[in-house]
Amino acid sequence: MQSWDGCEANEIEIVAIRPFCGRYVMRHGASAYDHVALNEPQAGEMDMAGTVRKRTVFFFEIVEAKRGQPRMEPQPWRDFLDHVAVSEPHERIVRSADDQLVGIVDTATAADHLQLAKITGEVPHQLDHSNGTIEALQLAAGTDVVHVTTLCFLPYGNIIGALHGGFSAPRVSAITKWLNGIGLPCGEVVLKPVIHARAREKLNRIEAVSEFTVQLEGAPADTVSALRARGDLADSLRSFGQRHPDTSITLSLKVPRRGGRLSKLRRNRAATQLRSDVLQFIPDLDEWMDESGVVRSVSGQVAIRDPHRQSLEYEPLDFLAHPHHSAVRCAGRVH
Repeated sequence: MQSWDGCEANEIEIVAIRPFCGRYVMRHGASAYDHVALNEPQAGEMDMAGTVRKRTVFFFEIVEAKRGQPRMEPQPWRDFLDHVAVSEPHERIVRSADDQLVGIVDTATAADHLQLAKITGEVPHQLDHSNGTIEALQLAAGTDVVHVTTLCFLPYGNIIGALHGGFSAPRVSAITKWLNGIGLPCGEVVLKPVIHARAREKLNRIEAVSEFTVQLEGAPADTVSALRARGDLADSLRSFGQRHPDTSITLSLKVPRRGGRLSKLRRNRAATQLRSDVLQFIPDLDEWMDESGVVRSVSGQVAIRDPHRQSLEYEPLDFLAHPHHSAVRCAGRVH
């Protein structure tokens, strides 16, 4: 079995992943679904806001859906994608509650990419900038509005990279449901977030936390309300998000340094309490990362237990060492 432990996310070549930004229209006929084609942007071409958008690629390992979630031998994902590419439309559809999930492989490219589209049946609206009016978007017959996540199957360790086109794009639970619904030769699977081996090992050795900062993207209120919050930090962040939808939120907690009014005992007690709150937040953070896409960054100053040192020394830690942030231009054209 090939090993991926210890590999840095930015060592993985992901430049070929083409993002779907926002919602797109899917045309379906008698024999096939035609997805919206994305052309590479030309020089000076920007998104609607005139800026280069920063997207995040999340990495997951596909493992067996058994107790302990054991790893699998490397699977022939190229063969799987080739099979999906020639399957009939109804064979690539998996229903999820009121939504439909459709897998699409672009046969024009040799890249191991799959685009997973979610059809929600919603009625989108459009803004006319010339007169400031809003009206329902008129779709051609036989078309649907879809939210798309682009998946890249990496050539080792059953690892996939997921680039979500927006807050409503399919997340890890939808991706898992589609893979299992389509049927894999290896049986049922689950997706486990890929965390850098050194970051994971550090989390297990945290003795104290002196600083902790969480940044959330602006998100709709219903997206934030759907987040589960079992700890105080998560509950506070969710409350702020519900009260201030579509607003970027930064929560920063910091224990005063030496020389301030706090005694050493009180500083140590505060750092220990902050450690407890941070570790309680980690399960919520994992779920938020998987399902919502609202988390921009999580960082802190932590003291790591080292048997070779008597005193604790603080060092920076990126709690999201597994995603890769990438600035990309998004340009969509319907053909």
